[in-house]
Amino acid sequence: KGFEKKALDIAFVGTPAVSLLAPVATKDTVAIWLVNFAVVVGAYGFAYLTYNQDQEEGGDDGGSSSDGGKNTPSWLKFVYKSLDFGSGRERGARS
Repeated sequence: KGFEKKALDIAFVGTPAVSLLAPVATKDTVAIWLVNFAVVVGAYGFAYLTYNQDQEEGGDDGGSSSDGGKNTPSWLKFVYKSLDFGSGRERGARS
């Protein structure tokens, strides 16, 4: 939990997109690797700077407890929940 989970969620969506779209612009693997690295660093920076301590208590919906996740778009909540394997909700035990 914490800002790292949010950063990894963003990076998990961002790096495949970069890996699939970057070869259109360049075939240089070093450049593509550096762009992927920048996405991961940017995801960690964004998550760290926008992290709210209340998110720990707010649940797994990607929103804080104070706003009930209303600031997070529903499509993004779906993506985050789809990526959230192994969070103790195995075998259909979602609440």
